[in-house]
This record gives sequence, structure tokens and C-alpha cells, in this order.
Amino acid sequence: MSEQNVTSSGEGQDVQLWEPRRVLKRVSGGDAGLTCGFLRCRPEKWFPGFSEHWLPVIHSLGSDARITEIKTVLAKPPIGDLSFVGTISGEQVVLSIDSAGAAALSEEIVPGAAEGSARIVVGYFLRRLLASLALSWSGPQAATVTFEPDMDPSGVAVQGSVKIGFSINTVSFAMWIGLGPTLVDVLDGLWRRQVQSLSKLGSGPAVVRIEVAQLGVPPQMLSEYLTKGTVIDLEVKASDGVTIKLGSKAWMPARLLDVGGVLGCEMIPGALAVPPITEGATQLAVEFGAFEREGARVAELGQAGAILVTDIPVSGVVNLVINQEKVGEARLCVYEGRFAIEVQ
Repeated sequence: MSEQNVTSSGEGQDVQLWEPRRVLKRVSGGDAGLTCGFLRCRPEKWFPGFSEHWLPVIHSLGSDARITEIKTVLAKPPIGDLSFVGTISGEQVVLSIDSAGAAALSEEIVPGAAEGSARIVVGYFLRRLLASLALSWSGPQAATVTFEPDMDPSGVAVQGSVKIGFSINTVSFAMWIGLGPTLVDVLDGLWRRQVQSLSKLGSGPAVVRIEVAQLGVPPQMLSEYLTKGTVIDLEVKASDGVTIKLGSKAWMPARLLDVGGVLGCEMIPGALAVPPITEGATQLAVEFGAFEREGARVAELGQAGAILVTDIPVSGVVNLVINQEKVGEARLCVYEGRFAIEVQ
């Protein structure tokens, strides 16, 4: 950081306050809470024999069938004429298939059949799907299932879904299992416990820091950098990108979010941006805040897509930190597309 990057508040040109409430993506607290468990989990891990139970019926028809993806989503299944109700361990679920899948299945099973036969064929396969899930479940408690074809799926409370991608011959389609809050909770908790059990962070507290930038300040200029009204060009692009640190060590790149009025950080894949260390300079960090989390909970955040929810209000106020100690505050600003700060 050179002397030309520091000005008094009256000399800065085109310096505007950063407006996080306008630019940050908004996420609900409920959705954010599922990003460490349910939305990161791999359901196939708990259904190791699923393919062996389900696919043979397709192969017996001489068709080339395979599962192309299995993922958890917060979207609800498409509900229509090809949707059915089942129960898993007493909680209602919605079983559904898209129209392309219904047409492909119907044509494979009953070639040239009337259009109305699609519901019969889909009903059979979704019933078979549900039974296969029960038979292949390897979780801590046995799963009991029922199929309720006469019930109305539109009245079932769905919090999240498992989307299963299939292909039959050249046709790709998806089957959906819409889950209620209890089943979402089960998958969420199972995955969190698995991640925690594999963690090397331990169970003690860890200090988490949200860093915007780090400056190498010549010792003789430090007092100027901390003087109220000073404007400093951080020389980093103004964006929602930050670095999550554990103590003094950079850990994960992340993206800032607005989670119901408080800051959240979504962990993203990619390399960390490590600023060069100037010999003899004082390292001045610009941070949104620091707080403690249990090591087990921090381990959950090591997954790309996981969201850290803080208790820091969404604002442009940042802390100036030396050796992990707060030495001042500033307002985050934008100057020529880059972040700058105005010392308060």
C-alpha cells in the first residue's frame, strides 16, 4: 500500500458508501440452516442397494436404464396428475415424475397404449421406487413405507425434496420425493453428525473471522491510517467475496449474504487469495467481525455451499484489526470499482 492510496476525507473523488442491503443476495434463515446438512448430504450413502432393487425391473424389459443424479433440493416436486402420496415412517411424502418421464415409462412398458395409461404405469413405478427405498435404507432405524394412491398430494406439507435423475434409452427425466420437516430433519442431522465425526478440528471453540482485505502498512504511516476521516483504497475489487479465517489463518473463500438482516457467508470452492506480505510492514486487516464457534460446527462449514450465519447486522461498518485485536472502525466504500474504507 503506497502513500498515494491514502487521502483525507475531503480529497477522495467519487467515493461512495457500499450498500450491502442493495447488493447482497438474500437468503432466509431456514434455508441457510439446511445448507450444512440436508442440502449437502448424499442420500445414496444411506441407500447402498437402491439401484439393485429398482433398476432390474427396467432392464428386464430390454431397456437401457440408469440413475444419472441424486440430489437434495428445497424445491417442491411438480404436483399434478402424475403425483402420488406415500408415507415413510409415518410422515407423508409426495412422489412425482415429470411429463417426459411419464411418457418414456409408459411407452417402454405399454408401447402405443392410450394416453390415460401413463398414470397407471407411473403409479406402479413410484410404488416400486418407495418399496426399494425401504428395502435399501441403511440408517439407524428401520423405515416403514406405505403407498396411498387415493390421497391428494396438494395437501402434503413439503419442506425439501430428493430429486432423482434417470435415463431410459435416450430419454432423461426426473422423479421427485417431497419430504416433510421430520424427514428433512433426519437427513440433516445424519449428515451433520457424519461430517463432525470426520473432522480434525476437535470439539473446542474456534475463532472465526470474516476478512475483506489485508494491508501492509509502513510503521511510520500507521497513525495516519487510523486517523478519523482518512480514506484508504484497499486495491481489491468491490464484490461480495471475503476470506474466512480460523484465528490468524486463512481457511475458506466465501460469498457474503443477507440472511434476514444479519450477515451470512456462503462457502465457495476455489483458491484463497493470499495478499503478499511486505517485509517490516504492520499487517492491518479489514474485517466484518470475529466470533467463536465450536470446532464441530466449524467442520460443517468446510463444505462448499454451506452458509455461516452470524449475528452481525448487515451494514458497511468494518473493524480494523492488528494481531487479532481491534484498533479502529471504518465505513466500507466503493472507489472506481474497488473497495475503500473511510476511518471512523
